[in-house]
Amino acid sequence: MAIDFSRFIGIPFKNRGRSFDGVDCYGLVCLVYKEILGIDLPSFEELAYDKRWFLRGENIILDNTYEGWYKVTPPYRIFDGILLYLNCREVVNHIGLYIGRNRILHIFFDSTSIIESLDKYRSDIYLAMRYSKTEEKLCHM
Repeated sequence: MAIDFSRFIGIPFKNRGRSFDGVDCYGLVCLVYKEILGIDLPSFEELAYDKRWFLRGENIILDNTYEGWYKVTPPYRIFDGILLYLNCREVVNHIGLYIGRNRILHIFFDSTSIIESLDKYRSDIYLAMRYSKTEEKLCHM
């Protein structure tokens, strides 16, 4: 099954954004899940976090992505969430979406969404997670 992720490239960063008008890293995951799989992930838009929350040692991603997600090990599969340490080794502060062929779709703050090789971030991986309803949706595509 080939899925075209190109429409998710170039979306601008918007803190707590969850649409094509703008997303943060978790918002990009939410948008892909909704648009491709028809799954509404918890949005966490109600959390009052700014775009540099990790500098204060807060763990927004790990503290809020547990419901419905479970840990997975390589080899990663399409739609796995890859949690990373970036710019701060004490806090898991980034999530990207594994889209196959060793690539992740993700966005950094003050940038636009991109697809890159997972190898570039392999030493920064904290863990990978899969949303529990992913398999069921993929079977019906």
